[in-house]
Amino acid sequence: MEQSISNLIVATKDYTTFPVAAIGLFKPKDLYLLAGMYLSSHYQRNSSILHTDITISQLSLLTGVQSEYISESYYPRLKRSGFISYRCVQEQPNVKRNHFYLPLPKQNFRFIRKEFFFDRTLSPEEKGMIIGLYGLCLNNTFRYDLFDQRAWEALGISKNTFKKYRNVLIDKDVLWSSYDAPMALTNAEHLDAKVLMYPHLGHKTWLDLVEEFNPTEDEINHYLLMVEEVA
Repeated sequence: MEQSISNLIVATKDYTTFPVAAIGLFKPKDLYLLAGMYLSSHYQRNSSILHTDITISQLSLLTGVQSEYISESYYPRLKRSGFISYRCVQEQPNVKRNHFYLPLPKQNFRFIRKEFFFDRTLSPEEKGMIIGLYGLCLNNTFRYDLFDQRAWEALGISKNTFKKYRNVLIDKDVLWSSYDAPMALTNAEHLDAKVLMYPHLGHKTWLDLVEEFNPTEDEINHYLLMVEEVA
């Protein structure tokens, strides 16, 4: 309970937007950490940037990633990436604090909910993979229609890394084939697409889309016919 309260203090909002432009620039674990920084950030009026002064210990608490990894591996790569800007401020005689300025995505972004960070059933690497695949999905959907090679190239990771985490997400019922996913999440013209079914993504989650879905009988019959033809 104490950890949940601390997490809520670090998480300044119920969800964050996350830029698709970051996909492929960072490996999965770092992508997840960047999303945590976005969740902790504050909007500045009439500005194209978001600001956060989240500390290493706070980011570690929010994401479950060890502080040593954040300070020794993630931060140096983040600062070299050019994706963000930062400055170190002397706040007290013996205390310095990093201030990060993140690009505010006004288009081509995804929604990630704060509950995503509190879920400890998935590793940071697995969560980063989810964010990456979510970025590959068509806008306002949870499906991506790319062959595996195109997907791992777009994510900027190796074939083996992609297959490792893809298989884990399948085993954990996060990633589904279109044939096994609800009709509301699929497209009969693209049944080779993979579907993300994870409840803490999207302004409307996949559960919301399924609940709101009300197809006509003709649409259902057309869908079933397409599935039968492809099968």
